[in-house]
Amino acid sequence: MLKAFIDDSGSGGDSPWYVLAGYVGAVEAWDAFEGPWREVLNGQPKREYFKASEAESLRPDGQWAGVSKDERNRRLDSFINVIGKFATRAFHVRVMQTDYNEVIKHYVPEKWDNAYFFLFISFLAAATSIEKYAGSGQPVEFVFDWADKKRIQNPSLQLYDQCAYLPQFGGGVDNIHYEDEKKFLPLQAADLLAWQIRRRFSVEGDVRPQFEMALNAPAERPYDYIVTRNDLERCGELMDNNAKAQWAAKGLPEVLRRWRRPAK
Repeated sequence: MLKAFIDDSGSGGDSPWYVLAGYVGAVEAWDAFEGPWREVLNGQPKREYFKASEAESLRPDGQWAGVSKDERNRRLDSFINVIGKFATRAFHVRVMQTDYNEVIKHYVPEKWDNAYFFLFISFLAAATSIEKYAGSGQPVEFVFDWADKKRIQNPSLQLYDQCAYLPQFGGGVDNIHYEDEKKFLPLQAADLLAWQIRRRFSVEGDVRPQFEMALNAPAERPYDYIVTRNDLERCGELMDNNAKAQWAAKGLPEVLRRWRRPAK
């Protein structure tokens, strides 16, 4: 069986792109991942955990205080080398935050109003399909980072339950759960990848070798998918049609109009 570890980047709302990214690998490989990753953490100066945003900022009151950019980059290279030994493939999906806000935001019930949910389903569909047709064909267990995301954990799982019948999943999802990245070290690798991807596409001219290295460290070709404006428009039409069908079934044709959640 395969296991995927996934994290997001850009959820603060101040980034052009919102990204969900991670790595897939064999369960046995991930079981062996912790030792080498922790060995890099324990190098001098020692780190308790890896967080890409902290490594980037080099804040004087943080774990990376007193570390130069060159030293930081060498440590990043070491982390990526570990990833390449244990992960099989990199995946990422992304959406423009403005596309989400302008096209579909106001047609989504408040409970589901977050671009994360569209990326969540897209990532599950992409990973299961690629592994089914271009990979080992094994089902995938998905582990998402839950830090500061308790409010989206239950809605995400409920959303998958409503979509599990779709043919693109086809039994390819073994399990989905959320864990703490400080305890599940492969989630720190997903954090590294998600940050590098968001940074590359959000900051013009920001070209770093770690972007290519993180994508191509695993043996298999990386996979990416962009949730486009057209994708969101089609999704909005589907939601609208489903809402109309539900109202019609209740015998209330006078309300068969495009549903829109009132703006606050």
